[in-house]
Amino acid sequence: MNSIFKIFQALKNESPKVSDSFAIAALPTIKNHKLGISQTGQPLFFIKCFDNLNVKSLDTNLEFISVQYTRKCQLINNKEKIEEDIYTIISLKSDADYLQEYFLKIVFVLIKNISEQPVLKDLKIEIEKLINLFTKFSKPALKTIQGLWAELLIIEQSKNPDYLIQSWHNSTTDKYDFNDGSDKIEVKSTTRNRRIHSFSLEQLTPNSKSKLIISSIFTIETGIGTGVFDLVEVIESKLKDKSLTFRLNEMVVATLGKDFEKSFDIFFDYKFAVDSIQHYDSIDIPTINKNNIPSNIMNVRFDCDLTDIKTASKTKTKPKLHNSLF
Repeated sequence: MNSIFKIFQALKNESPKVSDSFAIAALPTIKNHKLGISQTGQPLFFIKCFDNLNVKSLDTNLEFISVQYTRKCQLINNKEKIEEDIYTIISLKSDADYLQEYFLKIVFVLIKNISEQPVLKDLKIEIEKLINLFTKFSKPALKTIQGLWAELLIIEQSKNPDYLIQSWHNSTTDKYDFNDGSDKIEVKSTTRNRRIHSFSLEQLTPNSKSKLIISSIFTIETGIGTGVFDLVEVIESKLKDKSLTFRLNEMVVATLGKDFEKSFDIFFDYKFAVDSIQHYDSIDIPTINKNNIPSNIMNVRFDCDLTDIKTASKTKTKPKLHNSLF
């Protein structure tokens, strides 16, 4: 991410002498697509398609980004050489450094996932993912930054981050943080000095053929430490399937929503959190007998102190999802 941002920063010193033209720079390992800067200093990507003139597409103009299809552009590189061709232009509409840096990173991820000669139909599929991602910035947060950070830490510490990302929750209605269709993991974090977590009765009673592990973490907020996107970068470096990079970022942005900017100012004690991680089999956690609850009482929740509860045995853990934890 930093390398693309540095390339963009260098472009700010470029000022095209020809009006209605754009200063551009090459992207690492990419031949046909370019990074550019607008007349107002905002980042642009120029994506070259090879059937642009045969397909008509409506431009997209959102709060944070815009997409313009089949535009004839004059691009000027640092040697003042003018290139003229048809491009799809993806633009950011923000001067905020944190958003520019993220935009540069995520669009570069998208570009690396397409060919050097994409047809417009295929490009539009990828751009639709980008549009969906950026619309989430104006939506309410799905959970606290602390809760997201704890989930990311579990992924970062796992033996198989690819599988955990594939199993990560898809919606606010999901009962568990990770669910591979068979087994489940629920991540709980606390700032208290004891391992006390809140549970719903329903949460501790998965279907009979599923095994549920509760992962518990102590999280201490610090002035300087590890933030959400520090963990994201480490996870990205560990992924075997690089196409999961976009899904990882999509999940993070969807969870943060309007708290995206705030997440860059919140940090946690990484070492303390890692040392505190414990995993528990749900069958060992005390709960309330459903038979003692009247049928017309719903949404039963309670706090449980796990301090003296035995931790899950690694030798008994067979499911692929849970093996990722040990």
